[in-house]
Amino acid sequence: MEILGIDIGGSGIKGALVNTETGTMLTERYRIPTPSSRKPDEMAEVVAQIVRHYNYSGPIGVGFPVSLKKGFVRARATFTNHG
Repeated sequence: MEILGIDIGGSGIKGALVNTETGTMLTERYRIPTPSSRKPDEMAEVVAQIVRHYNYSGPIGVGFPVSLKKGFVRARATFTNHG
């Protein structure tokens, strides 16, 4: 199956089309800097830009910089705003 994978990172939000059976990236990674405000609406807009970049409609997998245990966030990444 082919999906759009999104990686939410502290300095950049990246995306690529991925084959979920092999784990192989099917496209080059597309990266946009993470908004310095880290506000949800601005973060969502960056994700939308990546979706538009690939002209994609379908399932999306998203990774976040958090620690999970049994489905609950136990620790979150701490970002320093250098702006």
